[in-house]
Amino acid sequence: MANIIMLMCFVILLATLEHTLAGAIDTTKPYSENPTVQKFQEYLQIDTSRPENIEQAVEFWRREAEALGLPFAVYSPGGRPVVVMTYEGANSSLPSIMLNSHMDVVEAVPEDWIYPPFSAYMDDEGKIYGRGAQDDKDISIEYIEAIRTLKENNITLQRTIHMTLMPDEETGGFDGMVPFARSEDFKRLNVGFALDEGLPTTDDTLIVTNVDKRPWQMEFTIRGVAGHGSSMQGMDTAAVKLRRLLDVIMEFREDQMKISDSLEKDDGSFTSVNVNIVQGGIATNIVPSEFRLVVDMRLAITAKASDMDEMISSWIMATGANTTVKFIRKVEESPATAVDDSNPYWVALQEAACEMNMTLSAILCPATSDMVQLRLLGIPALGFSPKPRTTNRVHGVNEYLSATTLMNGVDVYVRLLKKLGNLPL
Repeated sequence: MANIIMLMCFVILLATLEHTLAGAIDTTKPYSENPTVQKFQEYLQIDTSRPENIEQAVEFWRREAEALGLPFAVYSPGGRPVVVMTYEGANSSLPSIMLNSHMDVVEAVPEDWIYPPFSAYMDDEGKIYGRGAQDDKDISIEYIEAIRTLKENNITLQRTIHMTLMPDEETGGFDGMVPFARSEDFKRLNVGFALDEGLPTTDDTLIVTNVDKRPWQMEFTIRGVAGHGSSMQGMDTAAVKLRRLLDVIMEFREDQMKISDSLEKDDGSFTSVNVNIVQGGIATNIVPSEFRLVVDMRLAITAKASDMDEMISSWIMATGANTTVKFIRKVEESPATAVDDSNPYWVALQEAACEMNMTLSAILCPATSDMVQLRLLGIPALGFSPKPRTTNRVHGVNEYLSATTLMNGVDVYVRLLKKLGNLPL
């Protein structure tokens, strides 16, 4: 069946020779006057890199739900707000569709940006700059605007759609998706399939991620002999031990880079490793007694957790006595969602893509999303964001999304929801 669908898509693509995404933005109305664009800018202007501002985002979504007459709920299984908005389907017995995204974003250094990162500035080309423009406030707006389109056109789907917004995906989901997925409130949603954030592409191909790498984030504490800044304490200082630890980590990193450099678009075959935080020292004239090192690894698909544990133990031994490690995040399993004819949701996604002359490519997600928690429960989940011809600036400086891409994304989700929401059991 998949081959037939691909053939149909190819024939349609050759016949039409149209733009990859249907439903281009209405060029008769300036971007600045477009309500969807304005809503996106308003959402970007909420600095949700600060946990205390998440409540502002919750109120933003409360207003959107009230405007559309959607049931709105806030759950706090981990102490932080999880938002659920519901577009009720005609047949509540059918498993629902979950549209997930997260309200939080990573921090941004204003001095590094050409425009303030929480200004949502739009340039003359229609590019909207802001932290979260690609990761992933864009799909939240596209979700709600797609639901608005369906509602305004009196289209009732067979399946219920739940739009969910998490408070802390960027820091591991420990107060959001992790406890929520285990809660009775989540079970009552009767989720059969979920869509979540995806990745931008520089061409017209749209990426679908069906499995995430396993995150291992570790905090090493290295202790050694302290003393006056003018003294030479030998080989037992924290700084000397820190160097030993960095040496063994970088040796492993170089080996993984060689694997990475020998591959083409196969992020699952190597383990990424980066030293992201180094802290220590209390004064310019005191030899520090302690250093703290935070390391972020994303495990290769074939890596065994037991082997990785042994390697980390060997790092500690090489560093020396009084070195300890604490795991900030350690996911040992990350199941994959099928992307073949055995998965009716994937088939529906491909059919919708075909109708819109889009080409899909299923790959591994090199990072980690909230979908790991759903896949561990056996719920099929795919990462998907319609961001073609977009330079990837996720977590980078000058993150942006064009207004055209945003509006096209709404059209994409309208078509997808019609397919997924009417999929029979």
